[in-house]
Amino acid sequence: MNILISNDDGIGAVGIKALVDELSSKHSLTVVAPAIQQSAVSKALTLYSPLRAERVTLSGHEEIEAFAVMGTPVDCIRLGLGNLISQKPDLVISGINVGHNVGTDTLYSGTCAAAQEAAIRGFNSLALSCCSFKPRHMDTAAKVGARMIEYIKKLPPPFGVFYNVNIPDLPFEELKGIKRARLGIVRYEDEYIRRVDTIGRDYYWAPRQKINDLKNEDTDERWVFEGYVTITPLSYNNDVKSLVLEGIDETLA
Repeated sequence: MNILISNDDGIGAVGIKALVDELSSKHSLTVVAPAIQQSAVSKALTLYSPLRAERVTLSGHEEIEAFAVMGTPVDCIRLGLGNLISQKPDLVISGINVGHNVGTDTLYSGTCAAAQEAAIRGFNSLALSCCSFKPRHMDTAAKVGARMIEYIKKLPPPFGVFYNVNIPDLPFEELKGIKRARLGIVRYEDEYIRRVDTIGRDYYWAPRQKINDLKNEDTDERWVFEGYVTITPLSYNNDVKSLVLEGIDETLA
């Protein structure tokens, strides 16, 4: 299978290395990934400055064609499909992300944005995330990714849909199983963390402390932290057709 790999952590990230190590013996891989860290940029595009792409060599995999793009994850998918790769992929994989992409965090995720961009261009795609910011078992996530490839062969997602897959940072044999899970609502503290620099000026860090507890809800966040791999089909189509708007005159008369 021809597979295009991207991410939002950057082309030098451990997640790409683990995925390439796992898949390179059975699949034809091309890597087009950001040159630098691009987490939480969502579906941002570079429109008012030129994109630059540099051919790079992946350590231990010199035979794999790889490009570092000075742009966002969505830039990487668009430029990769449009210009950089000669053969269209059978599958696009975004990841493996360092840290989880669960709940409403997926709205900000560059990892999910890259997979979604591929999906709305008609390609089978999935986003993979290892649920630790200091992962010890990235190889587990890569093995799950390899199994997801076989799953997609049997059950490809419909147009515009990609699979968001979160994998606990555990040895493979300690995974409890797989759950198809819905997204939870992830909320954080509103107040940014204020600091003062060396010349007395304020600066701020985004808050990371969650203020909601989803441990008892049937959501992706709950199940992944209980040791299950979670799969959530996600789509570009956010129309809420069942929503009833009382008092709206549909004729606009």
